[in-house]
Amino acid sequence: MNFDIPAFMFYGSKFDVIDLPLPRNGIAHDWALLHEESPKNVPALSHLEVLELFNLTATFSRKSHFPITLQYLKNKDVLTDMKYFVPLNKKEELLSDLAPIIYVHSDCSTPLERDAYAQELMKYIQVDSYGKCKFKEKYQSTKIITTSFLHFISRYKFTLSFENAVCEDYITEKLWRPLIVGSVPIYMGSPSVRDWLPNKNSAILASDFKSPKELAQYILTLNSNITKYKSHLQHKLGNENEKITNNKLLESIENRKWGIDNDFDKGNFIEHFECYVCKHEHKKIVGDKIEVPSVNTDHYNCSKPISPLSGKENAENWWLDQWYMGRCEARVLKKFIEIGKNDYKYDEFYDELKNMFTNKSC
Repeated sequence: MNFDIPAFMFYGSKFDVIDLPLPRNGIAHDWALLHEESPKNVPALSHLEVLELFNLTATFSRKSHFPITLQYLKNKDVLTDMKYFVPLNKKEELLSDLAPIIYVHSDCSTPLERDAYAQELMKYIQVDSYGKCKFKEKYQSTKIITTSFLHFISRYKFTLSFENAVCEDYITEKLWRPLIVGSVPIYMGSPSVRDWLPNKNSAILASDFKSPKELAQYILTLNSNITKYKSHLQHKLGNENEKITNNKLLESIENRKWGIDNDFDKGNFIEHFECYVCKHEHKKIVGDKIEVPSVNTDHYNCSKPISPLSGKENAENWWLDQWYMGRCEARVLKKFIEIGKNDYKYDEFYDELKNMFTNKSC
């Protein structure tokens, strides 16, 4: 390996334990991780043994070196803008044809088991389901990025906003999209989502309720009480200086240097992270003092898959097996690096993985 290379940059979804620039020598070079996705793609990245190989990170976590938590939110104005907002009296009229809740989903197998929760919820309240994972008769193919689709979902009073995995600060368009159009999100996902809401009541958190039945009862109450319902739409209906009261959210948007949606003036977070890494390496070369926190699981904090219905591990959830397999991969990789085994092949790696798994060393 060429030790003149100061840094290697990895895109998380393409991280491959069989194809790494070894030996791993933190003094000779830095490893930088860019990963904006959930752990579905590479379960090994959920584990410390892999994360601590990196020196620099850009992830959705606010605790990464280069946080990209707000990667799906263009600016604060889209939250308060009334472009897609359907007046409340019109929404009430639409209830004769529509359910109170819309659920749009095309990824039918997720660590969070969101579909299982949604199906249980549907026993107690009407939900219109759209996408590839068909639950009810209402089904159509809908492109999620079009203006017409945003108008489509804006007609609903509530939206099931379920992420595909549970990670600190992993907040996607599942949350921002209903907030932008003025449909109240019923959210499941990041435990820290409250830190990023426009106001404390901007979303209804499924985790606040003991069961889907209890959640449904609350939604039914809101659905029949316009005053209570409006309390969740402050970012649309509040006074101008009170629409967004979350200063952390406002400051994070204001201080963000990169843009989204092909912002050619600001550039994207990939380009900005590349510059961040280059500046870091330049400081090392010229001998500047550098203080960068070590990488740990705070930089990519994703929980083991737990059933949202039972609060326990579900042995039938394929993603739980993947989480354990990822932990095994992480520990094999750490072992090989520590003993200086740098030229291993696929068969060697997975033979050791099978051995550790059999001996319950994972």
